[in-house]
Amino acid sequence: MASISVDQVWKQFLIKKDRADSVGHLLLRMIPQPRSKRPKSEPFWALRDISIDMPHGTSFGIVGNNGSGKSTLLKILTQTMKPTRGSIAVSGRVSALIELGAGFHPDFTGRENVYLNGSILGIGRKAIDAKMEEIIEFADIRPFIDTSVKYYSSGMQARLGFAVATSVDPEILIVDEVLAVGDEAFQQRCMDRIFTMKRSGTNILLVSHDLGSIERLMDRAVWINRGEMQIIGNPRDVVFAYRQSMIDQNTGFSAQEDVQETANETTFIVNEAYIETGSRRVDSIQSGDTVVMVTLFDNQTGMEMEGHFSYTIRRPDGLEIVSLSSMLDGEPMHFAPGPGQIRVQLPELYLTTGQYEVDAAVYDKNGRRMAEWRALIRFAVQAMQKTPGLLVLPHQWQIK
Repeated sequence: MASISVDQVWKQFLIKKDRADSVGHLLLRMIPQPRSKRPKSEPFWALRDISIDMPHGTSFGIVGNNGSGKSTLLKILTQTMKPTRGSIAVSGRVSALIELGAGFHPDFTGRENVYLNGSILGIGRKAIDAKMEEIIEFADIRPFIDTSVKYYSSGMQARLGFAVATSVDPEILIVDEVLAVGDEAFQQRCMDRIFTMKRSGTNILLVSHDLGSIERLMDRAVWINRGEMQIIGNPRDVVFAYRQSMIDQNTGFSAQEDVQETANETTFIVNEAYIETGSRRVDSIQSGDTVVMVTLFDNQTGMEMEGHFSYTIRRPDGLEIVSLSSMLDGEPMHFAPGPGQIRVQLPELYLTTGQYEVDAAVYDKNGRRMAEWRALIRFAVQAMQKTPGLLVLPHQWQIK
């Protein structure tokens, strides 16, 4: 069975401390120098003590800033780079897309490169012949399939590379942020295909700045920062921690500040939260009902606090349905000292039948998240008839 195991992996590079700033310096470098005058190098640890376990059928997301070591880890997993310390074990046929144009010969046509990539992945010509039409259709490059790849745009290369990587029935799929060069429609097709492969049991390792996709599609996730694992586990928890670090950086707070301590300083307490319909507290509504979400809080700072509040309605599987934010609405809130109440009314909430959860969060005036509450409210929705999708939309039919 396909699986990936990363055990205490470290990766070191040697960085030269001085560089050639001019042609003269470059020529000087070519002249043999005494050992004492040779450019010195200093070690740089791109990865530090990384351990990840991906059993068969697992999907795993990796998040982090550019330069955090994500791509280095993927190159080690695809065995194009060796770790300095630690070990990896990869079992199963791997299909990887971690660098734009990797595995493509610029002078070969798109069709010829499909055969080339197939041979690299161990797929025979007959098997590629059977997949060729599917690959061309998905990549949406039919007019250019017999044109040299060197004339392709970055988006065309990404589409062809992804189409090949996912059409050869890999047991393990490794995808880097290379998909970001595609347009929105292509990215959505890619995510749909990744979801289909996930359901079929393919191991998937995905690096992406699309945090919603990480939350929605992955079973587990890890946040890597400056080569070190910050948190590993449930994708929602990992994405929350990563987003919080971004907020801290953008508002002048240290990313290493203890956010959890801030959230637990008992300065802003939520005592109770619920939903109302017709001024009655309920835990089940009819699709289309007018709904009021109510939160009872206690501002224990001893002073008026300016900030923002948000609600996010989700399905239990984490799929975000809608997010309401006083910050995005341009309506800052003034939380007086002591107990208070936050209310937001949704005149017609047309959700389909099912169970739902409401997350909430409070922010300071700079937009820094102070605390978050998961599944603060849980409620059920009943619809008059079973409808696929997420929403029940009022509509009328006409024929003329």
